Amino acid sequence: MLPTQVKNIRPQEAKQLLEQGVLFVDVREVEEFDEARIPGAKLIPGSEFAERFREIPKDGPVVVYCRSGNRSAQAAYWLAGQGYSNLLNLEGGLLSWYRQGLPLDTQPVEETYPTAHYTDLTPHQAEGWVREGAYVVDVREPYEYAMGHLPGAVNIPLGRFPQGLGQLPRDRKILLVCASGGRSSSAAEYLVGQGFSKEQVGNLEGGTYGWMSAGLAVER
Repeated sequence: MLPTQVKNIRPQEAKQLLEQGVLFVDVREVEEFDEARIPGAKLIPGSEFAERFREIPKDGPVVVYCRSGNRSAQAAYWLAGQGYSNLLNLEGGLLSWYRQGLPLDTQPVEETYPTAHYTDLTPHQAEGWVREGAYVVDVREPYEYAMGHLPGAVNIPLGRFPQGLGQLPRDRKILLVCASGGRSSSAAEYLVGQGFSKEQVGNLEGGTYGWMSAGLAVER
């Protein structure tokens, strides 16, 4: 469920806001944005969101969107947790926008990712970190965590990650985990931005899907 600061809006209502000059934030990844986007939208990929969300002003409404509305809802939840209000999530995402025949910008762009400021780990590299005593943090929602998580992982959902910062050790490696690696990369960026050593912060590439695909065990 979305927090009270967030409202779902349909494409036609979003189009009216676009025409009024309201800021649109695209939280898809670079390769998706490069293919097509809502005209004038600002790209802040989900994998960089925790580090870059301060680029979004707090003094007006913001429409957040992704491909189908799920990632943007997560981003809106994050923003609400940082004190933002008047947040609007595009229901159905860019797919719904396109199906309504609304305009898309398909001109080539040159958006790229910045250099990563943390350590990306394959499942077997991450397993090595776990054996060495890394502190494992699963940033998925509790229901996802309950379905299966890395052994010993603690659950701090991404939307409440800043509030859980105090429980994280600074004298151990920290391994961030989610379902596919996107949300956990945001958490990893956030930790480095808060002064944690980038050599001590790791992100599990492919998340729990990649972990289980590599034949590694999970706890339930």
